[in-house]
Order: sequence, then structure tokens, then C-alpha cells
Amino acid sequence: MSINENIPTPDTIANEAFKAADQATDQFASALPGYDAPKMVREMAEQGISTARQMYENARNAAEEATDMMEDTYETARKSFTELNLKLIDQAQANTDRVFAFAKEVAGAKTVSEAVELQTKFAREQFEAFASQAREMQETAQKLASETSGPMKEAWERATHKFNA
Repeated sequence: MSINENIPTPDTIANEAFKAADQATDQFASALPGYDAPKMVREMAEQGISTARQMYENARNAAEEATDMMEDTYETARKSFTELNLKLIDQAQANTDRVFAFAKEVAGAKTVSEAVELQTKFAREQFEAFASQAREMQETAQKLASETSGPMKEAWERATHKFNA
């Protein structure tokens, strides 16, 4: 038996509270038979219970929406961070491969001028590769930011619209 089996759900607690309010209203109404006041009190209590139930449902729905939004956001962020990390690994591997290829070419150079020419070519290619990799990482980071913040922004706008309506 787990600990959670002994803990009542919020719905169970709310329903028990509503039942208790109904019983209290019945007891109050039966204590004063023949008067219209108990009927009026009962109607007011029923209206209060109805309002409380509606408020509870609204709060529960809002909490469920917020939970779903957070789950979606975290899953999107997880996928995006995984993509970002895989790109970083691919770029590091490509850079390492280029360095080893360069070292092999330099080792096979016959003259100093050929080695300098290879060095110049390698530096230019590395700079271009670095610029390309930086653009790619920037695009991925922007994608991550927009995909992660998008659901939060939409949820905030829905909540604001509901509140203002």
C-alpha cells in the first residue's frame, strides 16, 4: 500500500465540503419550520455552493491547462537542447577531423612555402567553418527560444483574455 492511496483527491475533498454544506443548510432549514426565511437561506446557500463549485471547476481547469502547458514546454525544451547538443558534438567532430587532415597535409609538405600555404588555406577554411557553425548555433538557439516561449506566451494570452472577458 502506498502513501498516496490514503490521501484523498482534491475532487473528493471538494465534494465532501459541498455535501457538508448541503447538510448544514438542511439542518438549519429544518430547525425553523413554517418560516420563509429558511427557504431564502437555503436558496442563498445553494447559490453559494453553486458559485463555489463553479469557482473550483474554473481553478481546476486553469491548473490543468497550466500543467499541460508546462509539460509541453519542458518536452519542447528537452528536444531542442538535445538537438543543440548533437549539433555541438557534430561540429566538434568536424573541426577535429579538419585539424587531423591539416596536420597530415602539413606533415607531407615538401617545402616551407608549401606548409605556409597550407596553413593559410586551413586558417581561412576554419574561419569560414566557424562563422557557419556560429550562424547554425544562433539559428538553433533562436528556434529553441521561440519554441519554448511560444506555449507560455499563448497560455498567458488565453489566461489574460479569460480574465478580461
